[in-house]
Amino acid sequence: MKHPFLMGVIYACALSSVFTQSIQAKEIAAIDSKQPQAQMQSNSAKDTKQVKVNINKASTAELQQLKGIGESKAKAIVEYRTKNGKFSNLEQLSQVSGVGEKLIEKNANQISF
Repeated sequence: MKHPFLMGVIYACALSSVFTQSIQAKEIAAIDSKQPQAQMQSNSAKDTKQVKVNINKASTAELQQLKGIGESKAKAIVEYRTKNGKFSNLEQLSQVSGVGEKLIEKNANQISF
């Protein structure tokens, strides 16, 4: 014959184990869900940080860090620089095909010489 007290103790231990596992699973899920947010925050902090780009030395890849500068504009800037020499001011940059005043205004604080 099974003893009712012992059965109650065994049942309580089993419930406690299931409850503990459930809490641990929720804690792990909470930790996992916070990790991507932390990574997103650090990535967005990097995105908002303005990088100075030396227009006279930058590669096409480095030039593409500027707003509105894709591969073709970056190549045009390097090609212009190769043919005409170093840029001495922002106004000269507007002589590059595809580079206008608005693009220069967006990036004025990020461009160095």
